[in-house]
Amino acid sequence: MSNPLPEIRRLLEGAKRVLIVSHVSPDGDTVGSALGLAWALRAEGKEVRLACADPIPLELAFLPGAHEFSTRRAGDEEIIFCLDASDPARLGALYDAEAFQRAPVVNLDHHITNTLYGDIHWVLPLASTAEIVLEVIRGVGLSLDRAVATCLLTGIVTDTRGFRTPNTTAETLRHACDLMEAGAPLAEITEAVFDHRALRTLRLWGAVLSSMEWEEGLLWAELPLALLEAYGATSEASKGLVNFMSTCAEAEITVLLREMEGGQGVDVGLRARPGYDVSAVALAFGGGGHPQAAGCQLRGSLQEAKERLLPALKALIAQKA
Repeated sequence: MSNPLPEIRRLLEGAKRVLIVSHVSPDGDTVGSALGLAWALRAEGKEVRLACADPIPLELAFLPGAHEFSTRRAGDEEIIFCLDASDPARLGALYDAEAFQRAPVVNLDHHITNTLYGDIHWVLPLASTAEIVLEVIRGVGLSLDRAVATCLLTGIVTDTRGFRTPNTTAETLRHACDLMEAGAPLAEITEAVFDHRALRTLRLWGAVLSSMEWEEGLLWAELPLALLEAYGATSEASKGLVNFMSTCAEAEITVLLREMEGGQGVDVGLRARPGYDVSAVALAFGGGGHPQAAGCQLRGSLQEAKERLLPALKALIAQKA
């Protein structure tokens, strides 16, 4: 859609209570974007509530307000912001069709697979949703202080893996510089999100990496619940593992299949070298993401997930061969 900033400004001028929702399996971009927007709106006297269906990762606990996220659904809020979620299903149990009809929904995202839901949707092909939130903050005249800047820079740093992804542009770096000039501590953010892992997490990674499988450019690994239990770890320990696997020089496409709790199926993380579009595969299985970083969730066992997913990825590699 055309620039929605005037409409967002109009909605905010007439509202007192705002709900900001992050996606399931939250990462630094959805959490940082939500917190950055929340602090900017609170500086204008708005009552802001933060919600996420899943717990916030420990490595993001340093962000101001990270402890405020709850699993409570929409109530009497006058505006609902959905951040970094390509479709309502990515909001998990927090998506309430009736509640989302009562208040205008603003969908801010950078995923090319976004379904353009909501009353207002602003989907830009930037490296992170945090950059879109920065444009909103500037466009509607909100303040940019150290707390806001720290949260937003965390979103950029995590989604670009430290400014290393193919969608990192000169504009991305300019946004990062602006946030640093506003007080965001780049070195502290980078250390917090990339350089702190528990011993049991490293041991778990070692076990998964030792059982990886390989076939003509495709590298994949499984993470069953039994393995998590054996190392006293939770699903949070798998964050970052598929990125690490993707550093394999021989791998064109990398896959991590993680068995979810409660028989909910299998969570799939996909990474690819430039030239491959794994977002199309993820979308075909009900997920989404970016060409080089995407994901989905499949019903059934790990074996059933492999039997459905791997042939599609092998076909993608074969198309380019």
